[in-house]
Amino acid sequence: MKKVIIMGATSGLGRALAERYIKAGWNVGAAGRNEKALAELTALAPDQVVTAKIDILSDDAPAELRQLISLCGGMDTYLHCSGVAMLNEELSLDTELKICETNAVGFTRMCETAYHYFETSREPGRLVAISSIAGFRGLEMLPAYSASKAYDSVLLEALRQRADGRNLPLRVVDIKPGWTRTPLLADDKHYMLEMDAETVADLIFKASLKAKRSVVIGLRWKLITSLERLVPSCIWQKIHIPIWK
Repeated sequence: MKKVIIMGATSGLGRALAERYIKAGWNVGAAGRNEKALAELTALAPDQVVTAKIDILSDDAPAELRQLISLCGGMDTYLHCSGVAMLNEELSLDTELKICETNAVGFTRMCETAYHYFETSREPGRLVAISSIAGFRGLEMLPAYSASKAYDSVLLEALRQRADGRNLPLRVVDIKPGWTRTPLLADDKHYMLEMDAETVADLIFKASLKAKRSVVIGLRWKLITSLERLVPSCIWQKIHIPIWK
């Protein structure tokens, strides 16, 4: 059976994707901080699931990921679903830095560790990560979040270029969902063009298996982000988008 390592498998889209991979017959290495949620995943399919408690903010996380890969007997796909989104209308510096630490520093720590595995083994594989449509342009209501997601996409593009330059049989895939109703979103807010988590999880699962480079999840978001990229910066700064209400 093929093997997938899912970072951030304990809640939200990561948990939903773990369940879909299990149902599809994959062996799943599930990682996250919530030990109870990891135990629940194991109970779903004890013969298919191996778990590890990993905090992507820890300096020990790369070694722990390598150990999980070893316990799984290798890795065909690495799927990074670990990230944070926090309301920060007051632009609290502490909050902004926490977002950057998880979405940029933690993201780099884990995705580059996974990349090193594929570069060293030279086995065919897929490195798949969830960024966001928020990374296309700077968003005044989410400065650090939108910037960190843009960082994620550029990092993945650079790893894709590196893999190509070394003739690796590796697909590096950037999945950009629109706003999705998961625990990351504030319960008391309604987000712009908000999407159902189960529908989004189905679309991401298909993209994680088949996409070659980058994919936007949600037909309306594909159209909107295509238009966003055409707007000059001098005009973009005059557009004030109400992301939630």
